[in-house]
Amino acid sequence: MAQASVVGQHSRRHPAPHRSDAATAASSRKAPPLRLTRRGRVVLIVIPAFLAALALLVAWAALMAPAHASAEHLEGPGGAVAVTVQPGESLWTIAQERVPDQDPRVTISQIRELNDLTGSRVLPGDQIFVPTAS
Repeated sequence: MAQASVVGQHSRRHPAPHRSDAATAASSRKAPPLRLTRRGRVVLIVIPAFLAALALLVAWAALMAPAHASAEHLEGPGGAVAVTVQPGESLWTIAQERVPDQDPRVTISQIRELNDLTGSRVLPGDQIFVPTAS
């Protein structure tokens, strides 16, 4: 029986660590540095770059937007008159009626520039600026 007690004494030689010891050991270790995946790097770089480009595009568009004249009749050599398009009228007929001394193609080009038109289609009721005859 004496041997049994000796064996039992040797087994208690290394006490089990307490929970607080394990917690302090884990907290004392440094966290590994943040590692981004390839997709993470793309997201981190591309999205802010896209938003910056979009902001620049919006700012550029706001600065390049044409100013529209608000006066009914503009004075001076480059004057213009506001005309309401009637049913059946086109830019060609308006150009011929308002500036008969000038080639209608030149007048249409001026009308398009004055009104920031991308095409030559106008609808009845539209108000457009037409250059005056010089």
